Amino acid sequence: MATYLNGYTLLEKVRIRLNEYSSAYVQGTDTTGKYLNSQIMDGINDAQRFLYNFLLKRIPYEFKEETTLTGVASVYTLPADFGVLRYFKDSDGHQIHPISTSQRKVTNAVGSDQRYYRKGNTLVIDKSGVTEVCTLTYYRKCRDIEQGVSSAGAATSLTLATSAKVIADYYNGLKIENITDDWIDTITDYTAARVATITNTGAAAKYYGTVSDIPEPFHHLMIPRAVFEITGNFPVAQEKPTKTGRELFLEDLLATLAAYAGPTLDTYPEDLWCEYGVPVGFDWNSIIPGH
Repeated sequence: MATYLNGYTLLEKVRIRLNEYSSAYVQGTDTTGKYLNSQIMDGINDAQRFLYNFLLKRIPYEFKEETTLTGVASVYTLPADFGVLRYFKDSDGHQIHPISTSQRKVTNAVGSDQRYYRKGNTLVIDKSGVTEVCTLTYYRKCRDIEQGVSSAGAATSLTLATSAKVIADYYNGLKIENITDDWIDTITDYTAARVATITNTGAAAKYYGTVSDIPEPFHHLMIPRAVFEITGNFPVAQEKPTKTGRELFLEDLLATLAAYAGPTLDTYPEDLWCEYGVPVGFDWNSIIPGH
């Protein structure tokens, strides 16, 4: 039995809610059902993104990270889990300020080491040759949940399925659960060849699922929300989201948030609706797809 609501377990539970469950469907050995696993995983990841966007505004401290970056010719590569920048400071703790690309130094100008601009997945200081160690404070992004069957493995490594991202370091720090061999590990490194570094011994033909890095008390909410995403947007869905289902989902979301954030937020129901951005008379169509 799985310990976490990892990607594999979420896929199982969403399939049960969709009334289209079998172990062959979940494991991908039978693809004759209405929904492909890739479609359901898209719904699960859409649900995770919804929860992330909702929580980031209300409990941002849960996603806050700090790390040091070393410049290479004034270029600082952002972490794989980088989402939103909070502060970028030099080695003396002074904030380096953002500028637009139109404010960059012109050719042969000296530029300023107290200014930077964003370029792709890097921050570039507007002065040539900067190599000092800077501090980056940021909110991590919501990384997609993954599940599948491994294609290879060895001591301290597991090669993920072809559905996994081909972005180096993408899954760094995420928990991964081996369903076949019943162990849990943390991915300490990940390559663009889909090889995850772990502490256990990996092997081919092992079913696995990664675990969402939003706070665990909110993981169960991905199941109903994913069902809404799928049945609200997929033409093959025979049943659409109901008003009762929508209400129960939102009540559960607000109750979970109130309990997680602390008793000081548990005041009156009307305050919860307004505090968490859901005023009385809220348009349910804006929160549940397909309505």
